[in-house]
Amino acid sequence: MHIRRPKEQANGNGKQYTLRKATTVDARGIIDCMQSVMEEKKFLIGEFYMYTERGEQERIRNPDDLTLVVDYAGLIVGVLALQRGMHRKNRHTANLGIAIRAGHRHLGLGTRLIEEAKIEAMKRGIEKINLDVFSTNTVAIETYEKLGFRKEGARVGQFFFDGKYVDDILMTFYTSDIPSDLA
Repeated sequence: MHIRRPKEQANGNGKQYTLRKATTVDARGIIDCMQSVMEEKKFLIGEFYMYTERGEQERIRNPDDLTLVVDYAGLIVGVLALQRGMHRKNRHTANLGIAIRAGHRHLGLGTRLIEEAKIEAMKRGIEKINLDVFSTNTVAIETYEKLGFRKEGARVGQFFFDGKYVDDILMTFYTSDIPSDLA
């Protein structure tokens, strides 16, 4: 995939945010970004990132997957992974995961990552992008809806943290027309 040009945005201190496709050199930065968000314990399921640096490099090399990053003066502050279905029966789908480091949220970075991923999914013939989000993450849910995702279902009480049960909201974006039997 070639992003037409890196997307940049100034932050007021002269540093730039650059959205680009990840390379294997980014593996350590991706792991650090993901671990930073996981340590907050309120946005992602895991609390420890499971890939080693070598494993992350292999994931980045996988032609069926897309990994985009937001680079801020050499620090990876945002990661989006789009992982295509592995089986013949679900190759038309992909799962989306996204994480933005604290201190870099609410700047439109996630929106820009998702828009780029949607474009790339269409180029790759992916018809349906799926994601899961905690029901407590209302800001993310509103953002996904503004970007054209719709709620497809929920797994009620799927998670338990902060002393309460939290639903897993399943959301979907169709890259072409919604199948008539689902509309």
